[in-house]
Amino acid sequence: MQQSHLVVGEDTGAAAAYVGMTRGRQANTAHLVATDPDQAREQWLAVFARDRADLGPAHAARLAATEAAHYATPRPLEQALAELHAAWTAEQRCLDRLASDLPRRDALWEIVALESAHADRATALTEAYRQSGMDARHATARADASGAAVTAETDRIRDTLLASWDTGRDAARQTARVVLDGPGRLRLRRAAVNRAGDQLVDWADAWRPYLPAMPTEPQQIARLADRSDDRPRLWAAFDSYARRHAERAYPEHAQLRATAVTAQETHRHAGAAVDHARRQHQDRLARFGRLAWTLDPAERLTDTDRGIATAHTELAAIRARIARLTAEPALLAQPADRLTQERDTWRARHDSALATTRPPAPRSAPSQPGVRPPRPEDVARLARRPDPGLGMSR
Repeated sequence: MQQSHLVVGEDTGAAAAYVGMTRGRQANTAHLVATDPDQAREQWLAVFARDRADLGPAHAARLAATEAAHYATPRPLEQALAELHAAWTAEQRCLDRLASDLPRRDALWEIVALESAHADRATALTEAYRQSGMDARHATARADASGAAVTAETDRIRDTLLASWDTGRDAARQTARVVLDGPGRLRLRRAAVNRAGDQLVDWADAWRPYLPAMPTEPQQIARLADRSDDRPRLWAAFDSYARRHAERAYPEHAQLRATAVTAQETHRHAGAAVDHARRQHQDRLARFGRLAWTLDPAERLTDTDRGIATAHTELAAIRARIARLTAEPALLAQPADRLTQERDTWRARHDSALATTRPPAPRSAPSQPGVRPPRPEDVARLARRPDPGLGMSR
């Protein structure tokens, strides 16, 4: 085929244009409908932006630029390089933003997940603590009411026993005196002594259920009855008997008291579980540093996602502009290593300006655990996209 003619339309892709513009041995002509050379040039560049992965982005860009050079006047080299430097700077700003925002977004994702899980657990634990508190209060109230009844019955029985003891105390003392005085030298009061001894034994037998230490021998009973009462010990003995008798009268009191103790212990455990969950949650968040204490991490995550999407959009637009700039005829006419030299020059100026404008970080400032600093592989991962020319290399 001596000549090849290509009619360019809205659906013409890079592969079709490549075939159509490489088949003619003497001439290859593309036909476009445009109002001026600039519009024709834009259409021609758009053709090689479609399906460019089939031919390779660099090849498509060079071929498009070569053909478009017939329709536009080349710009001065200095102007193209200045715009390319500005585009590289804008590209780096986007990469820096993404290198910072992406790990922050990952950390916020974890924080939001932790907050959600903790909120569900804390709600359940708090409800258990509240319910156990109500159960403990009700159980304690029932045990206290039963205890009040037992105490009242104890007081009644004890006071009755003390009154009965006091009523017969003088008679027992007088009887004891007869036994202690004995029958006399002529043993004329022997019968009286025997009767008094029997009376003291009966008196001791009547009180022994309440006073287990009561003696059994008449002389010992007489000596006890003749002495003054040890009132505190007497009160304690009667009170102990009265309480045992009252508790037997209210057999449910022991169970109510045990239930109240169990309910109170359950309530204490529930409170400890709430405190433990809160401390555990704080420990898990501690590795994220100050970022963990964001007032609304979900809202900040949304803002960060929005910022990342905006940065990706800006980065795509900037890279498209870099592709167009590196395809300028003025740049394509330069030696093959010129763009590499320009990139190195731009990088040196950028790094120098960055070093002079960035404030030194205080050595004692703690880092934010969980939010790792930008790493070279982060930027490399962002840059692993189809590259239209040397303008996209770092």
